[in-house]
Amino acid sequence: MLRETQVRQIRRRRYLRLAALHAGPMGPALIGHPELGPQYPKTYARCPGFPKLACAQTGGTPRVCLPRRFQHMARLTEKGGPRRRAQQHAYLKNELIPCIQGLLNYYPPNWRPVLEYTLHQLEEDLAYLEGRAVYRPETA
Repeated sequence: MLRETQVRQIRRRRYLRLAALHAGPMGPALIGHPELGPQYPKTYARCPGFPKLACAQTGGTPRVCLPRRFQHMARLTEKGGPRRRAQQHAYLKNELIPCIQGLLNYYPPNWRPVLEYTLHQLEEDLAYLEGRAVYRPETA
């Protein structure tokens, strides 16, 4: 088992990697999809907004809001405690996961691997917050 501070560091790095993945044209190359780089400006220029999210009425600019959301989550993971974890759980479940699920249906199909990778990372962290998974040294 890892100490709590080690788990926090691992979780923080996870969210910073996700921020980098969605922050610019070089991001998809981090997970083996450099061919998506030239399509980044057009794909990430706009999203329609999704029901029950803050951006529902106005839409958003994913190249700005996604990295900011992941950076915000990275900052949240730096501190612990039951109340903080409850905030992280709510933010993941009510904001980040629905956003990525909406983008899965909105973005072109060739972006599916990037979004599925992101969704998988978010669901793994959600499982940790819900007590369904633990971080172990070999998986960290």
